[in-house]
Amino acid sequence: MKRLSVFNIVLIALFIIGCSSNENTIAYCPEDGCLLERNNPNERFSETVEQPIESDFEAMKASNDFPYPPKAETFIREGEIPRPKKIFSSQGSENVEVRRLGGIYWIYLEALPSKSWPLIKDYLAYRNYELSKEEPSQGKIEAKNADNMFVELTLEHGIKNNSSEVYLLDEINQSKAQELFEDMAEYLSINLPGYEGNSIAAQSLNLNKKARIVYVQKEIGIEFKLPFDRTWSAISRAIEKTDYEVVDTNRELKYIQIKARNSNRNFFLNFINPIIQDEAEADYELIFSDSSGDTLLEFKKLSQTEVSVDELVDNINESLS
Repeated sequence: MKRLSVFNIVLIALFIIGCSSNENTIAYCPEDGCLLERNNPNERFSETVEQPIESDFEAMKASNDFPYPPKAETFIREGEIPRPKKIFSSQGSENVEVRRLGGIYWIYLEALPSKSWPLIKDYLAYRNYELSKEEPSQGKIEAKNADNMFVELTLEHGIKNNSSEVYLLDEINQSKAQELFEDMAEYLSINLPGYEGNSIAAQSLNLNKKARIVYVQKEIGIEFKLPFDRTWSAISRAIEKTDYEVVDTNRELKYIQIKARNSNRNFFLNFINPIIQDEAEADYELIFSDSSGDTLLEFKKLSQTEVSVDELVDNINESLS
């Protein structure tokens, strides 16, 4: 019994000695005093020594490579999602007119057909018309109202860029009365400015322009998808909007002679010799000819004017409507 007690005492003593020493640490004595160096990275020391941390942060300069943009005035109300940009837009004054040539009426709009199409449908709904046929890619609508009044509507691209023309026919393919054109034109004129509608199905109409620049024997010209009477009227109206002076015209022979006034020519020469300037001959002759049912307009230079044919065509083309 004594031996067993002594044996137990020896075991307890050995256990205490083992606990008082750590095999994972060895003595480390720098100049500031002895510390314990840790060999096991998972071991934590009960006592730590704070050492000053040397840093170069104070010597670093702040770099402003990506500055915040300055706060500017915004025209979007808080919480409002901005609208996407319109794919098609009218660059004109969004004017609306009723025009007539002989017994034919049409409505002229300074807006693309894809924008005019939904606005026209809004008008028909406003006047209680029911659509019996609708072909946006062809620009065709057939409709009747409560009074059984039939109307066949045709929407086309106009002569001018970003313009539309609306034709209204009855059952016998004749132009409707002028009153209906004026009523629709009034509605379109009021609602066209700022109108956001746009028809994807009618976008093909935007490509069917009635006038395009062509070259005939290396000379520039304009081809119109219109008969001669309509083309003659459009060109005559366009010349009136320019500074060009009509010298001679002959509808039967299908030509117009004009004098192209160059706004950049010498003002002093115009002042000292105005009579010679006014007696000058025509500078260009505009020649009309048939082209497979359409009309071709050619430009023939008659003098040594400084106005080039390209400048002449551009000015007339911009004045078309």
